Amino acid sequence: MRLSALDVKKKEFQQKMRGFDPEEVQPFLAQVSEEIELLASERREADDRRADLEKQLSHYLNLEQTLERTLVAAQQTAVKLEEQAKKEAELILREAELQRDRKLNDIRLDLQRAESDLIRVRSEYESTLARLRSILDGFGRFIQSIDEDKLAGVATDHSIQATHDSGPEAARALANIGL
Repeated sequence: MRLSALDVKKKEFQQKMRGFDPEEVQPFLAQVSEEIELLASERREADDRRADLEKQLSHYLNLEQTLERTLVAAQQTAVKLEEQAKKEAELILREAELQRDRKLNDIRLDLQRAESDLIRVRSEYESTLARLRSILDGFGRFIQSIDEDKLAGVATDHSIQATHDSGPEAARALANIGL
């Protein structure tokens, strides 16, 4: 059984001969009682303080666990976001490559069409030019034949008239003209 300050204060001893002087024992017991009471009070305060510290420790341990879980979750989220960003970047690159390839194919087709059109236009140009030359050549021969016919008719008219009107002078003029 534990002693309390009150137990020490109320303790009474039997009187015997040659025992301790009650006037010395009573103040000592009072002093011991006060010390025990003081120690008990200090112990209660220490126990209360320890309980508060244990509560704080428990709170901080919970905070630490929460922070650790949060940190782990943040790291996992960061890894997932990084992976997702890489996938999105790869997707964007693939899409850009596909668009580039489509545009290059469109450009190649446009270039082939343009080359084909150029060949066709050159062919049409050459054909049209050949037809025009042929027409102009035919027209030139036609004009030449008209001129020849006209000159032949004029020359005959002139030679008839020249021989008739002027004689040798007209014949020289006709010779100069080439008739």
